[in-house]
Amino acid sequence: FLFLMALLLAGCTSVGTDVDKGRHLAGVRHFFVLSNLNDNHAIDETIVRALQTRGLEAESGPLTMMPDSAQAVVTYADHWAWDFSTHLIQLKISVQDPQSVHPYASAFYQKNVALSTEVDAVVNQLVGALLKPAK
Repeated sequence: FLFLMALLLAGCTSVGTDVDKGRHLAGVRHFFVLSNLNDNHAIDETIVRALQTRGLEAESGPLTMMPDSAQAVVTYADHWAWDFSTHLIQLKISVQDPQSVHPYASAFYQKNVALSTEVDAVVNQLVGALLKPAK
């Protein structure tokens, strides 16, 4: 019974990426994570740590604090559910050029069942998917 439940619950999670054709993050070394004022879970700092553990330069803050050396701007949108505790149910991380308005790469996570999820693990999975070389 437990094995069957684990299979069903595992199928309730979606992870994917969308990268514009001909674009990749292989040459990007310095990222700026745009802080979201509605973020009560410090996801911007989690993204910065995930990038830094991969040997990349990353920092976060408001757009006015973006350094001139930033090669890519990272934005994110998160959604949470509550049932006796807070659960991450959706996270989308997008990357765009500093001069652009539209992202050229994004990764998303969606969980249909509100069960406890380790935010660091989700962010690391999405950052890894974004940085994965194009095929």
